[in-house]
Amino acid sequence: MPRYGELNESYIASWFARDEPGGPMWALNLMKYRERAEYADGRESSISGMEADDVYAPHEHLRKVGSRLILMAPVLHQLVGDTHVWDRIAIAQYRDRMAMIEMSSNPDFRKDEDHKEAGMDLTIVMATFPAEGEPVPPQESGARDDRLLLLQVVADPDTPDIAAEIDSVRIGRFAIEDRIIGDDRTFAEARYDLVTRSVADQLVARGSEHSEADYVVIADPALDDVARSLTDPQKVLF
Repeated sequence: MPRYGELNESYIASWFARDEPGGPMWALNLMKYRERAEYADGRESSISGMEADDVYAPHEHLRKVGSRLILMAPVLHQLVGDTHVWDRIAIAQYRDRMAMIEMSSNPDFRKDEDHKEAGMDLTIVMATFPAEGEPVPPQESGARDDRLLLLQVVADPDTPDIAAEIDSVRIGRFAIEDRIIGDDRTFAEARYDLVTRSVADQLVARGSEHSEADYVVIADPALDDVARSLTDPQKVLF
């Protein structure tokens, strides 16, 4: 059991009961790091929690199971949320649900995961899938220009969409099937939009809002392939 969140064992067990694994799964990660990495074996560490997670960086392990990272973005502002202030968000697009199990069972992966265990204070990992009826989004990326990413994670799909009232470009809307790691909360939908820095400043100027159910953050993508991943949602695009 990881130190940084509760494994949703009943949900993961349901994957094994499926007749087939289904298509790609977009695993959304909300991440909060330790100030200093703390290794379970007691070794001395002078690196930060985020730096330990950078050492972990599972690109090669994901590739071996037909999967990849499609989003990596440090959080600049948290507009809505609780006392958990997220440091970074990421999406790993898995070949299917069982690809996560396959990767996690690999001894080499488990060895590298020691760095994530050392660096991560708290994480919520959600299994998400493209919302039904959504068109293919504009092929735009916050990693290729100066725009920022607005992420809304809501517990109720009827929660008003902040992006509808501002100048923004929707690059993805996903239904959240369940949490993989986290606490006892459930979420319904994740919405991704690109906004200019001036629009982001306007949102920040409104102030923050406390919520035990929802999170809204503004992040600066170093990697953003969200829109491209939705051009063919039946497979992972490398």
